[in-house]
Amino acid sequence: MKKTWKKAMSMTLAGAMALSMAACGGSQSSSTTTTAASGGSDTAESGRPTITFMTTSFYGTDLKNDKSDEVIKKYEEYTNTHVEWQWEANDTYTEKLGLTLMDKDNMPMVLTASGNLTANVVDAARKGAFWDLTPFLQDTEAYPNLSQANPNVLKALTVDGQVIGIYRARAVGRFGLSYRTDWAEKVGITEEPKTVEDVYNMMYKFTYEDPDGNGVDDTYGLELTKYTGPLDIIQTWFGCGNEWVEQDGKLVPVHQTEEFMEALKWMRKMYEDGLVRKDWATVDSGTFSDSCKKGESGMYIDVMDSGKRIWDYFTNNDVKSVVDPTQTATMTLTGPINDKTLATSGFNGYYMITKAGAKTEEDVKNCLHFLDKMCDDEMLVLADYGLEGVTYDLNEEGKVVKRNELEPQQSPSSGLNQSLCYIPNLESVNPSLEKTESQLAQAAAYEKNEQYAVFNPALGYLANSEVNAEVGTDIEQIIDDARTQYICGQIDDAGFEAAAQQWLDRGGDRLIEEINQLYQADTSK
Repeated sequence: MKKTWKKAMSMTLAGAMALSMAACGGSQSSSTTTTAASGGSDTAESGRPTITFMTTSFYGTDLKNDKSDEVIKKYEEYTNTHVEWQWEANDTYTEKLGLTLMDKDNMPMVLTASGNLTANVVDAARKGAFWDLTPFLQDTEAYPNLSQANPNVLKALTVDGQVIGIYRARAVGRFGLSYRTDWAEKVGITEEPKTVEDVYNMMYKFTYEDPDGNGVDDTYGLELTKYTGPLDIIQTWFGCGNEWVEQDGKLVPVHQTEEFMEALKWMRKMYEDGLVRKDWATVDSGTFSDSCKKGESGMYIDVMDSGKRIWDYFTNNDVKSVVDPTQTATMTLTGPINDKTLATSGFNGYYMITKAGAKTEEDVKNCLHFLDKMCDDEMLVLADYGLEGVTYDLNEEGKVVKRNELEPQQSPSSGLNQSLCYIPNLESVNPSLEKTESQLAQAAAYEKNEQYAVFNPALGYLANSEVNAEVGTDIEQIIDDARTQYICGQIDDAGFEAAAQQWLDRGGDRLIEEINQLYQADTSK
């Protein structure tokens, strides 16, 4: 799992555009520019507004499959918009976006970017390449969906006080704690953990009280990994914040807080007491859920969807409950501890409306109208599930049941989801998708977590910070390394203080100063 949310506002030109938006999979090797010809050849003549839209192609089959003409007809009629698509291959999209930003007089109306704000996007924004969407997004009547955008998320797409992008929403409350339900029952734990003491007690019992009942000392409480996201989640339980925190009217990096050191000492004790494996810092991020799947550990701290996937592994591989062999094992997706968990940035990718392409306010409104209508249930179903009777059916309860006859790249609606903002809903509400028990648990955890998710209050300022673009990634690594070393007992308090001073000396002092200048100048906070 890439630590994209942790590195969210590092604005280096390289490595910032790793596209992971909504449709991971294969990619085409060359750019193609297509229009909605098969189903929309008469739409340009019908008087519908035309917008141009550059976005990502993951398969090269975007709206080109059998029955894609029906999809095109449906979305054009529903949105009253004719779209001329410019599909660009995922594996070369970063380069294409960079070239497009340099060609300031020749841009599509809607320009898709991936990940978070990057230096070249910020530079283009400061040169006036994009429309300020702030006043438009306040129009609840014209844009009933987009006007519900989360202001905390929009801050991360703000340049010099102007909202220059509409985000592609992702669950804010993805992160938290999951654990094996049957193991907890086996060691006498009947309630979900609510405090750090509860978590520690569970880890201890999972390590030393034979939760799998095999009579062998072969389990431990929690799996960790060299991917340090779980440590960031644990820190929030202690109240230190998310990367930065507001204290006495000033933004402070969390490693300078007392709460951070309290969390660090707790994690060190966890390590010293043998509740995690000794070599956790070498465990690959792509495999660190395997120990829970194999019954080696019983707790998992990361995204709720990974907890669900562990549960699905139990189901698919018929892993039996240790307390009732007639049942399969399950996971409990708890989420927050001490009423806190880490918030994601709330998005992955965004859409900018360019002044070169959308030359008038009417053009802007046409683009926003299309993006807003695509957030309606009818279009979410069309883009994400395809056509009824072809790629999905409705059951007796009126829920969507997906067919598995076609691969995603073969779907009639292939590619259309690259125009979805998912605001205010991440999926269709009516009709909703038929879900398994684990999927329902994941959705419930997302909803619960959101109210406790701790945002990074500096996200938007980091995106505008020249110092962060210069040194942010390098100095962040100093703290990450020192934290791991401290937990493993390789350095003491003095060693960590030395690392914190190194962070300051290498540009952290300048970063704090600049972030707080931006913070104080922000009249919208």
